[in-house]
Amino acid sequence: MFSLLLGILIGALVAVPLVYFINIGFAIFIAVFIVALVFFFITRKVTKQLQTIFNEANTEVQKQHYDAAITTMKGGYQFANWAFLVRAQVDSQIGTILYIQKKFGEAYKYLQKSNPRIYSAYTMLIVGHWKNKKIDKLKQDMDLLVKVNKKEPFVYSFAAYMYGEQLNDKNEALAYLKKGTKLLPSNQNLKDHLLALQNNKKFKMEKWGDVWYQLMIEKKSLSRLQNKMMKQQQKGMKVKNRAR
Repeated sequence: MFSLLLGILIGALVAVPLVYFINIGFAIFIAVFIVALVFFFITRKVTKQLQTIFNEANTEVQKQHYDAAITTMKGGYQFANWAFLVRAQVDSQIGTILYIQKKFGEAYKYLQKSNPRIYSAYTMLIVGHWKNKKIDKLKQDMDLLVKVNKKEPFVYSFAAYMYGEQLNDKNEALAYLKKGTKLLPSNQNLKDHLLALQNNKKFKMEKWGDVWYQLMIEKKSLSRLQNKMMKQQQKGMKVKNRAR
């Protein structure tokens, strides 16, 4: 990681003379402080530049210029050696763009390198595991998804759906929902999902909105997403017509 190496180099250059003129303890303190400072400022700068790239790519996605969005997003790779998890963030976004185009095979390749903290992308990865019959990977990544997104109610409901509806494991589905309702007791969707499952009824995942629809697991979800994309395209055409 270049930012860390640069910080160590600068810290060493400053600290070495201090060993002779003051003492080794103070020199080490200054060196560590400089390393942290350099790392912080470089990471902050990279984060801002990445955000600019992501915003530009998002603009292209809204116009349904998906290839342009992916090309823009790949510009973020240039910062991969300067800050942690940059490549994982970029791959998460590219995988998501490919997924919503229904290019599931290509999306799966990118999503396998995605950041689990970007839960919307990671749920797509888990759906990919399910479609590719990689059940062990599904279970492993489901645990990781929930572990790093404890405050995101959707992940518990998603886990319950996958285990209950797709893997026929009601006990595991109940375990996830009970954990979710315990951590997030005010979330009505989680409480409704738990109650439905306890009464052997199907919970309507549509209550979660776009984060569910974009997974396109059910035909209803696919139709909803297609309608939304069509409306966005029509809205864009109206703007163009007005500009003329």
